[in-house]
Amino acid sequence: MRGSIFAEIAALQQAGRPGALAIPFWSRGSAPFSRSAKLLMRDDGSTVGTVGGGALEAAVMRAAREVLTGGEARLMEFDLSAGDAASLGMICGGRCAIFLEPIQPGRGQEVFAAAELAEMTSEPIAVITVVSGRASTKMAVSADGTVVGTTGEADVDRALISEAQAALADGGPRYLEQPVTAHIDPVLQRPSLFVFGAGHVAIPLAQVAAIAGFRVTVIDDREEFASRERFPVADEVVVASAEEAFSALPIGKDSYVVAVTRGHVMDEEVVAAALAARARYIGMIGSRRKVAGVRERLRERGFAPEELDRVHAPIGIEIGSDTVEEIAISIVAELIAERRKES
Repeated sequence: MRGSIFAEIAALQQAGRPGALAIPFWSRGSAPFSRSAKLLMRDDGSTVGTVGGGALEAAVMRAAREVLTGGEARLMEFDLSAGDAASLGMICGGRCAIFLEPIQPGRGQEVFAAAELAEMTSEPIAVITVVSGRASTKMAVSADGTVVGTTGEADVDRALISEAQAALADGGPRYLEQPVTAHIDPVLQRPSLFVFGAGHVAIPLAQVAAIAGFRVTVIDDREEFASRERFPVADEVVVASAEEAFSALPIGKDSYVVAVTRGHVMDEEVVAAALAARARYIGMIGSRRKVAGVRERLRERGFAPEELDRVHAPIGIEIGSDTVEEIAISIVAELIAERRKES
Protein backbone atom coordinates (compact mmCIF):
# COMPACT_ATOMS: atom_id res chain seq x y z
CA MET A 1 0.00 0.00 0.00
CA ARG A 2 1.58 3.23 -1.15
CA GLY A 3 2.48 5.63 1.64
CA SER A 4 1.27 3.45 4.54
CA ILE A 5 2.77 3.74 8.01
CA PHE A 6 4.35 0.28 7.84
CA ALA A 7 5.85 0.95 4.41
CA GLU A 8 7.35 4.19 5.75
CA ILE A 9 8.76 2.39 8.80
CA ALA A 10 10.31 -0.26 6.56
CA ALA A 11 11.87 2.46 4.41
CA LEU A 12 13.37 4.15 7.50
CA GLN A 13 14.79 0.91 8.85
CA GLN A 14 16.24 -0.10 5.50
CA ALA A 15 17.93 3.31 5.26
CA GLY A 16 19.29 3.00 8.81
CA ARG A 17 17.33 6.04 10.01
CA PRO A 18 15.47 6.41 13.33
CA GLY A 19 11.88 7.49 13.88
CA ALA A 20 9.13 7.60 16.50
CA LEU A 21 5.76 5.87 16.27
CA ALA A 22 2.65 7.05 18.16
CA ILE A 23 -0.20 4.55 18.67
CA PRO A 24 -3.45 5.26 20.56
CA PHE A 25 -3.62 2.47 23.14
CA TRP A 26 -7.04 3.06 24.64
CA SER A 27 -9.78 5.63 24.94
CA ARG A 28 -12.80 6.07 27.16
CA GLY A 29 -15.57 8.44 26.22
CA SER A 30 -15.07 10.77 23.27
CA ALA A 31 -11.68 10.75 21.56
CA PRO A 32 -10.38 12.74 18.55
CA PHE A 33 -8.93 9.74 16.70
CA SER A 34 -10.13 6.62 14.90
CA ARG A 35 -9.46 3.15 16.24
CA SER A 36 -6.73 2.55 13.65
CA ALA A 37 -4.95 5.91 14.04
CA LYS A 38 -1.15 6.03 14.01
CA LEU A 39 1.48 8.73 13.53
CA LEU A 40 5.09 8.23 12.45
CA MET A 41 7.70 10.97 12.87
CA ARG A 42 10.86 10.65 10.80
CA ASP A 43 14.27 11.84 11.97
CA ASP A 44 13.92 15.01 9.86
CA GLY A 45 10.73 15.97 11.72
CA SER A 46 8.35 15.10 8.88
CA THR A 47 5.34 12.93 9.69
CA VAL A 48 2.98 10.35 8.18
CA GLY A 49 -0.49 9.67 9.58
CA THR A 50 -2.34 11.30 12.44
CA VAL A 51 -3.65 10.74 15.96
CA GLY A 52 -6.47 13.19 15.53
CA GLY A 53 -4.91 16.58 14.83
CA GLY A 54 -5.23 19.73 16.89
CA ALA A 55 -3.52 20.47 20.16
CA LEU A 56 -3.49 16.82 21.26
CA GLU A 57 -1.48 15.87 18.21
CA ALA A 58 0.84 18.83 18.76
CA ALA A 59 1.57 17.54 22.28
CA VAL A 60 2.20 14.05 20.91
CA MET A 61 4.55 15.43 18.24
CA ARG A 62 6.57 17.30 20.87
CA ALA A 63 6.93 14.08 22.82
CA ALA A 64 7.80 12.18 19.63
CA ARG A 65 10.81 14.44 19.07
CA GLU A 66 12.02 13.58 22.57
CA VAL A 67 11.52 9.86 21.93
CA LEU A 68 13.47 10.26 18.68
CA THR A 69 16.48 11.76 20.44
CA GLY A 70 16.27 9.84 23.73
CA GLY A 71 15.42 6.42 22.35
CA GLU A 72 13.03 5.50 25.18
CA ALA A 73 9.35 4.67 24.83
CA ARG A 74 6.68 6.42 26.85
CA LEU A 75 2.95 6.14 27.53
CA MET A 76 1.10 9.47 27.60
CA GLU A 77 -2.34 9.75 29.21
CA PHE A 78 -4.75 12.61 28.59
CA ASP A 79 -7.92 13.47 30.49
CA LEU A 80 -9.87 15.24 27.78
CA SER A 81 -12.81 15.99 30.04
CA ALA A 82 -10.91 17.97 32.64
CA GLY A 83 -7.60 19.79 33.00
CA ASP A 84 -5.82 18.39 29.99
CA ALA A 85 -8.72 19.28 27.71
CA ALA A 86 -8.68 22.87 28.93
CA SER A 87 -4.90 23.16 28.66
CA LEU A 88 -4.99 21.69 25.14
CA GLY A 89 -7.83 23.97 24.08
CA MET A 90 -10.11 21.02 23.30
CA ILE A 91 -13.82 20.56 23.87
CA CYS A 92 -14.17 16.77 23.42
CA GLY A 93 -14.54 14.68 26.55
CA GLY A 94 -13.08 11.40 27.75
CA ARG A 95 -9.69 9.95 28.44
CA CYS A 96 -7.07 8.36 26.22
CA ALA A 97 -3.56 6.95 26.27
CA ILE A 98 -1.06 7.22 23.44
CA PHE A 99 2.09 5.11 23.34
CA LEU A 100 5.23 6.43 21.69
CA GLU A 101 8.02 4.05 20.77
CA PRO A 102 11.36 4.62 19.05
CA ILE A 103 11.84 3.17 15.57
CA GLN A 104 15.43 2.05 15.20
CA PRO A 105 17.28 0.04 12.54
CA GLY A 106 16.88 -3.66 13.27
CA ARG A 107 14.48 -3.19 16.19
CA GLY A 108 11.24 -5.06 15.47
CA GLN A 109 12.21 -5.06 11.79
CA GLU A 110 10.81 -8.52 11.04
CA VAL A 111 7.43 -7.57 12.52
CA PHE A 112 7.20 -4.27 10.64
CA ALA A 113 8.25 -6.03 7.41
CA ALA A 114 5.54 -8.65 7.94
CA ALA A 115 2.95 -5.90 8.48
CA GLU A 116 4.07 -4.08 5.31
CA LEU A 117 3.85 -7.30 3.28
CA ALA A 118 0.39 -8.03 4.69
CA GLU A 119 -0.80 -4.58 3.63
CA MET A 120 0.62 -5.03 0.13
CA THR A 121 -1.10 -8.39 -0.29
CA SER A 122 -4.26 -7.36 1.61
CA GLU A 123 -3.75 -10.25 4.04
CA PRO A 124 -5.01 -9.54 7.59
CA ILE A 125 -2.38 -9.41 10.33
CA ALA A 126 -2.35 -8.27 13.97
CA VAL A 127 0.60 -6.26 15.27
CA ILE A 128 1.22 -6.65 19.00
CA THR A 129 3.10 -4.09 21.09
CA VAL A 130 4.12 -5.33 24.55
CA VAL A 131 5.10 -2.59 26.99
CA SER A 132 7.56 -3.00 29.81
CA GLY A 133 8.59 0.26 31.48
CA ARG A 134 10.27 2.42 28.84
CA ALA A 135 10.78 -0.44 26.41
CA SER A 136 8.55 -2.42 24.10
CA THR A 137 8.54 -5.75 22.28
CA LYS A 138 6.83 -6.41 18.94
CA MET A 139 5.01 -9.48 17.65
CA ALA A 140 2.78 -10.13 14.65
CA VAL A 141 0.14 -12.81 14.10
CA SER A 142 -1.33 -13.44 10.64
CA ALA A 143 -4.76 -14.84 9.89
CA ASP A 144 -3.26 -18.21 8.95
CA GLY A 145 -1.56 -18.49 12.35
CA THR A 146 1.95 -17.46 11.32
CA VAL A 147 3.75 -15.74 14.22
CA VAL A 148 6.66 -13.32 13.94
CA GLY A 149 8.53 -12.25 17.07
CA THR A 150 8.28 -13.38 20.68
CA THR A 151 8.17 -12.05 24.22
CA GLY A 152 10.53 -14.82 25.27
CA GLU A 153 7.88 -16.44 27.46
CA ALA A 154 5.87 -19.27 25.89
CA ASP A 155 2.80 -18.84 28.12
CA VAL A 156 2.63 -15.12 27.41
CA ASP A 157 3.10 -15.71 23.68
CA ARG A 158 0.20 -18.18 23.64
CA ALA A 159 -2.10 -15.75 25.43
CA LEU A 160 -1.17 -12.90 23.08
CA ILE A 161 -1.62 -15.06 19.98
CA SER A 162 -5.11 -16.05 21.16
CA GLU A 163 -6.03 -12.40 21.76
CA ALA A 164 -4.60 -11.40 18.38
CA GLN A 165 -6.68 -14.01 16.57
CA ALA A 166 -9.79 -12.77 18.38
CA ALA A 167 -8.94 -9.18 17.37
CA LEU A 168 -8.61 -10.26 13.74
CA ALA A 169 -12.01 -11.96 13.97
CA ASP A 170 -13.87 -8.96 15.39
CA GLY A 171 -11.86 -6.32 13.52
CA GLY A 172 -11.09 -4.06 16.48
CA PRO A 173 -7.94 -3.17 18.43
CA ARG A 174 -7.45 -4.46 21.98
CA TYR A 175 -5.65 -3.14 25.04
CA LEU A 176 -4.53 -5.72 27.60
CA GLU A 177 -3.26 -5.39 31.14
CA GLN A 178 -2.91 -9.14 31.73
CA PRO A 179 -0.81 -11.26 31.38
CA VAL A 180 1.24 -8.25 30.22
CA THR A 181 0.52 -4.67 29.21
CA ALA A 182 -0.03 -4.87 25.47
CA HIS A 183 -1.85 -3.33 22.53
CA ILE A 184 -3.11 -5.41 19.60
CA ASP A 185 -3.64 -3.60 16.32
CA PRO A 186 -5.44 -5.63 13.62
CA VAL A 187 -4.32 -4.56 10.16
CA LEU A 188 -7.26 -5.77 8.12
CA GLN A 189 -7.75 -6.43 4.44
CA ARG A 190 -8.53 -3.27 2.51
CA PRO A 191 -11.87 -3.37 0.69
CA SER A 192 -11.38 -4.05 -3.02
CA LEU A 193 -12.76 -1.57 -5.53
CA PHE A 194 -12.91 -2.58 -9.20
CA VAL A 195 -13.32 0.42 -11.50
CA PHE A 196 -14.46 -0.57 -14.99
CA GLY A 197 -13.54 2.15 -17.42
CA ALA A 198 -10.34 4.19 -17.47
CA GLY A 199 -11.74 7.46 -18.74
CA HIS A 200 -11.83 10.95 -17.26
CA VAL A 201 -14.01 10.10 -14.23
CA ALA A 202 -11.89 7.08 -13.30
CA ILE A 203 -8.73 9.12 -12.69
CA PRO A 204 -9.97 11.20 -9.72
CA LEU A 205 -12.12 8.24 -8.60
CA ALA A 206 -9.03 6.06 -8.22
CA GLN A 207 -7.21 8.85 -6.38
CA VAL A 208 -9.99 9.57 -3.88
CA ALA A 209 -10.76 5.88 -3.32
CA ALA A 210 -7.10 5.13 -2.59
CA ILE A 211 -6.99 7.97 -0.06
CA ALA A 212 -10.13 6.54 1.57
CA GLY A 213 -8.42 3.18 2.05
CA PHE A 214 -9.70 1.08 -0.85
CA ARG A 215 -7.54 -1.32 -2.82
CA VAL A 216 -8.13 0.00 -6.33
CA THR A 217 -8.08 -2.02 -9.55
CA VAL A 218 -8.79 -0.19 -12.82
CA ILE A 219 -9.94 -2.21 -15.83
CA ASP A 220 -10.31 -1.12 -19.48
CA ASP A 221 -9.88 -2.94 -22.78
CA ARG A 222 -7.89 0.00 -24.23
CA GLU A 223 -4.19 -0.23 -23.45
CA GLU A 224 -3.63 3.48 -24.02
CA PHE A 225 -6.16 4.27 -21.28
CA ALA A 226 -5.46 1.49 -18.79
CA SER A 227 -1.89 2.49 -18.01
CA ARG A 228 0.21 3.02 -14.90
CA GLU A 229 1.01 6.53 -16.11
CA ARG A 230 -2.67 7.51 -15.92
CA PHE A 231 -3.31 5.64 -12.66
CA PRO A 232 -0.16 5.81 -10.51
CA VAL A 233 -2.11 5.36 -7.25
CA ALA A 234 -4.01 2.25 -8.35
CA ASP A 235 -2.88 -1.05 -6.86
CA GLU A 236 -3.50 -2.76 -10.17
CA VAL A 237 -4.25 -1.65 -13.72
CA VAL A 238 -5.65 -4.35 -16.04
CA VAL A 239 -6.13 -4.31 -19.80
CA ALA A 240 -9.13 -6.60 -20.34
CA SER A 241 -12.75 -6.75 -21.34
CA ALA A 242 -15.41 -7.00 -18.67
CA GLU A 243 -15.88 -10.70 -19.41
CA GLU A 244 -12.15 -11.38 -19.15
CA ALA A 245 -11.84 -9.36 -15.94
CA PHE A 246 -14.67 -11.14 -14.14
CA SER A 247 -13.13 -14.48 -15.14
CA ALA A 248 -9.62 -13.60 -13.98
CA LEU A 249 -10.04 -11.24 -11.02
CA PRO A 250 -11.29 -12.12 -7.50
CA ILE A 251 -14.58 -10.22 -7.75
CA GLY A 252 -17.04 -11.61 -5.22
CA LYS A 253 -19.42 -10.84 -2.38
CA ASP A 254 -16.96 -8.51 -0.60
CA SER A 255 -16.10 -6.51 -3.73
CA TYR A 256 -17.12 -3.00 -4.75
CA VAL A 257 -17.76 -2.61 -8.49
CA VAL A 258 -18.15 0.71 -10.31
CA ALA A 259 -19.09 0.95 -14.00
CA VAL A 260 -17.83 4.16 -15.62
CA THR A 261 -17.11 2.78 -19.09
CA ARG A 262 -17.41 4.57 -22.40
CA GLY A 263 -20.78 3.14 -23.36
CA HIS A 264 -24.19 1.88 -22.26
CA VAL A 265 -23.59 -1.65 -23.54
CA MET A 266 -20.32 -2.04 -21.62
CA ASP A 267 -21.84 -0.64 -18.42
CA GLU A 268 -24.70 -3.10 -18.77
CA GLU A 269 -22.29 -6.03 -19.10
CA VAL A 270 -20.35 -4.92 -16.02
CA VAL A 271 -23.53 -4.58 -13.96
CA ALA A 272 -24.85 -7.95 -15.13
CA ALA A 273 -21.59 -9.69 -14.24
CA ALA A 274 -21.38 -7.92 -10.89
CA LEU A 275 -24.94 -8.98 -10.03
CA ALA A 276 -24.07 -12.57 -10.92
CA ALA A 277 -20.96 -12.33 -8.71
CA ARG A 278 -23.09 -10.97 -5.83
CA ALA A 279 -20.72 -8.01 -5.39
CA ARG A 280 -21.27 -6.07 -2.18
CA TYR A 281 -21.62 -2.73 -3.98
CA ILE A 282 -22.55 -2.16 -7.62
CA GLY A 283 -22.70 1.35 -9.05
CA MET A 284 -23.23 2.68 -12.56
CA ILE A 285 -22.77 6.21 -13.82
CA GLY A 286 -25.27 7.80 -16.17
CA SER A 287 -28.43 9.83 -16.59
CA ARG A 288 -31.75 8.61 -15.26
CA ARG A 289 -32.82 7.86 -18.82
CA LYS A 290 -29.77 5.70 -19.41
CA VAL A 291 -30.24 3.96 -16.06
CA ALA A 292 -33.87 3.18 -16.84
CA GLY A 293 -32.90 1.70 -20.20
CA VAL A 294 -30.16 -0.50 -18.74
CA ARG A 295 -32.44 -1.62 -15.94
CA GLU A 296 -35.15 -2.63 -18.43
CA ARG A 297 -32.72 -4.64 -20.55
CA LEU A 298 -31.35 -6.40 -17.46
CA ARG A 299 -34.92 -7.23 -16.42
CA GLU A 300 -35.48 -8.75 -19.85
CA ARG A 301 -32.33 -10.83 -19.31
CA GLY A 302 -33.90 -12.41 -16.24
CA PHE A 303 -32.70 -10.29 -13.32
CA ALA A 304 -35.36 -9.88 -10.64
CA PRO A 305 -36.48 -6.41 -9.46
CA GLU A 306 -34.92 -6.98 -6.01
CA GLU A 307 -31.59 -7.75 -7.68
CA LEU A 308 -31.76 -4.62 -9.80
CA ASP A 309 -32.61 -2.57 -6.71
CA ARG A 310 -29.12 -3.38 -5.41
CA VAL A 311 -27.56 -1.30 -8.18
CA HIS A 312 -26.67 2.28 -7.21
CA ALA A 313 -27.66 4.22 -10.30
CA PRO A 314 -27.32 7.04 -10.88
CA ILE A 315 -24.19 6.49 -8.83
CA GLY A 316 -22.98 8.55 -5.89
CA ILE A 317 -24.44 10.56 -3.05
CA GLU A 318 -26.34 13.65 -4.22
CA ILE A 319 -24.13 16.66 -3.51
CA GLY A 320 -24.85 18.67 -6.65
CA SER A 321 -21.72 17.33 -8.38
CA ASP A 322 -20.62 19.15 -11.52
CA THR A 323 -16.92 18.46 -12.17
CA VAL A 324 -15.39 14.99 -12.54
CA GLU A 325 -13.59 15.52 -9.24
CA GLU A 326 -16.87 16.26 -7.47
CA ILE A 327 -18.45 13.22 -9.09
CA ALA A 328 -15.57 11.09 -7.83
CA ILE A 329 -16.02 12.41 -4.30
CA SER A 330 -19.76 11.68 -4.38
CA ILE A 331 -19.09 8.10 -5.55
CA VAL A 332 -16.47 7.44 -2.88
CA ALA A 333 -18.78 8.92 -0.24
CA GLU A 334 -21.35 6.29 -1.23
CA LEU A 335 -18.68 3.57 -1.10
CA ILE A 336 -17.73 4.67 2.41
CA ALA A 337 -21.35 4.67 3.51
CA GLU A 338 -21.67 1.07 2.32
CA ARG A 339 -18.39 0.08 3.97
CA ARG A 340 -19.41 1.56 7.33
CA LYS A 341 -22.79 -0.17 7.50
CA GLU A 342 -21.34 -3.00 9.57
CA SER A 343 -18.48 -1.10 11.23
